[in-house]
Amino acid sequence: MDDPLDGNEGSDSEERDRYLAAMQDLTAAMAASGTTFQERVEPVLAVGREHLGFPNGHITVVSGDEHKVVASSGLPSTIAEGVERPLSKTYCKHTLNDSGIHIITNASESMAADPAYKEAGLEAYVGTTLRANGSEYGTLCFVNDDEAISEFSDWQQTLLKHLTQWVEAEIEREIAVDSQEESQRLLEATFNSPETFIGILEADGTLIRANETALGFIEADAEDISGNAIWETPWWDHDATTARRCRDAVERAGEGEMVRFEAEHIGMDGQRISTSVVARPVTADGVVRKIIVEGTDITDLKRREEQMEFFNSILRHDILNGMTVIEARAETLADTLDGTQANYAETILDWSHDIVDLTQKVRSVLSTMSNDGLTEAETIELGPVIEGATRKAASMDGNCTLKTDIHDGIEVVADDLLDDVVGNILTNAVEHGGPDTTIEVTTERVGSMVHLHIADDGPGIPPAEREAIFEKGERGTESTGTGFGLYFVSVMVDSYGGAIWVEESDFGGSEFVVALPQNNY
Repeated sequence: MDDPLDGNEGSDSEERDRYLAAMQDLTAAMAASGTTFQERVEPVLAVGREHLGFPNGHITVVSGDEHKVVASSGLPSTIAEGVERPLSKTYCKHTLNDSGIHIITNASESMAADPAYKEAGLEAYVGTTLRANGSEYGTLCFVNDDEAISEFSDWQQTLLKHLTQWVEAEIEREIAVDSQEESQRLLEATFNSPETFIGILEADGTLIRANETALGFIEADAEDISGNAIWETPWWDHDATTARRCRDAVERAGEGEMVRFEAEHIGMDGQRISTSVVARPVTADGVVRKIIVEGTDITDLKRREEQMEFFNSILRHDILNGMTVIEARAETLADTLDGTQANYAETILDWSHDIVDLTQKVRSVLSTMSNDGLTEAETIELGPVIEGATRKAASMDGNCTLKTDIHDGIEVVADDLLDDVVGNILTNAVEHGGPDTTIEVTTERVGSMVHLHIADDGPGIPPAEREAIFEKGERGTESTGTGFGLYFVSVMVDSYGGAIWVEESDFGGSEFVVALPQNNY
């Protein structure tokens, strides 16, 4: 298409003048400042409305059959920013199907049956496809709601092309700004992760910036500690050895090495945590420009390591060594005794085998804990587990009474150590319940959980001691055990995604409540 300003033969001087005036107005509109996309494009749309002869100009974004007006100038009652319609009911569907400019001069005659005309009733329309970064974005349109147009001249089409190019450039600019802002938000979200302490240092170890998590731990303001050597800040200066370890790691990172180490920190409230720290160099052109120090809270992991250490100690020194002696003596007694005494010896031998078996299971758990967590959960039918555990508990004391009221078909998410978990609570109730103890085992469904209630009429557990009994090594004043049992129960129930607590039973004794995830499939 010829440019109206090129002076070719046949060009109309009046059209050239009109085109020149339009381009001057467009240049002024393009130079107008605006902070938002709408503020920048509205003056340009106004130029198009005036010189193209339409009372409304607007920009749309199209995705699939979704059509949305993102900027509009004029006719707010007809075309307003934010209006959404199916693309199939808009004039823009024809524009997107064309390769150039789509013009409708008299819609009531040419497209009376079209869903778009029935939906909007616009009489005249001209539109072009907008592309951004090589992809289809939407349309630039100018419309008249009640008057047809007689023609759309060459200079107007040229002007529309210039308008299109400028709007496309603004869209790409807006997309770039949005992308940059989103990237910045993502970076800030990552930097301020609540799980990680992060500091950015100069290559010499001077702190430039710390994230909110790190600042919150020592209750410090950024301006109070920025500019100091990292090892002289409150995260590190509470202990000379810890500070030296930090300084050594930063100096090595300044030489290009990535350094990992563990440290302990003390918060302003006295809280102590353990962290796994990485000092990582950031290089450019082979030179270390910055150092990033990241600390991840591993307090729970260290606690789990202590738990494993405790279990191993119990297994090695208390259970396995002791059971080796008991099994040997029980076998000798079973072979030499007769009658009731032989039966007692067999019972001792059976229990010895069970305990050794449990020990092997716990060792398997420890092996799993050292890798990817505890044992893999599966669906367990609860009834048989309780039946077996009550039978074993009853054999400990012929005078105790065990009652069960278990719903049929209850399945929970646990593993093959669940029978030992339940059995441990029951045998604990028999052992500490006193003479002629009555124990009642019931179940109930509570939401997505199954609650297993084990209640007795024994002496009970004082409220102040109910949480402590699940801690490692804890045992009653009259107990001769190792403190292993209920700690084991607590760890296993937690690994199933459940919980355990103690209440006062309706019989006046203790009631252990074990909440286990219910199998809902």
